[in-house]
Amino acid sequence: MNENETRAFTKPPPTSDPTAPTVGGPFAVDHVLASELPASLGTVDAPERYVVAAVFTRRPQPGELELLEDPEVHRQLVEAGYPDVTLTAADRRLLIGNTNLHELESGLARTIAVILEGIGEQVRTHRDELASELDALSEREAARAASVAIAAGRIRFDAHASMYH
Repeated sequence: MNENETRAFTKPPPTSDPTAPTVGGPFAVDHVLASELPASLGTVDAPERYVVAAVFTRRPQPGELELLEDPEVHRQLVEAGYPDVTLTAADRRLLIGNTNLHELESGLARTIAVILEGIGEQVRTHRDELASELDALSEREAARAASVAIAAGRIRFDAHASMYH
């Protein structure tokens, strides 16, 4: 694994929900949809490059989709030797543009797996950080509310009570 494939993203996913539960495992692709490959594959009329549709292992989260569209993904593809390849999400499918099955088998599939793993890890880390911040905020708010309740409990509306309890 080269350094370019393992480099982590640094841009935070802006719309990921910190309270969203972890959904069905890692952000990854399961398999190619053979039914969506060009019908002419294996013939003399087969295109050299085409779009390959692959199925995500689960429905992508909004933050993952945003990071998939980030220019960092294209930079990683270029550095890995795939400057013309594009990655686009369409519902539960990853559309891998301007490629072919041979290129995927020869290393592009692994590069895509590394990219998706990095995106998934970044979204998980960001979500965990936000969840920790929300927990701390909740604890501070609970302490503040308890303090106010104690102060309010000390108030006495008794005309004959001493100010010194």
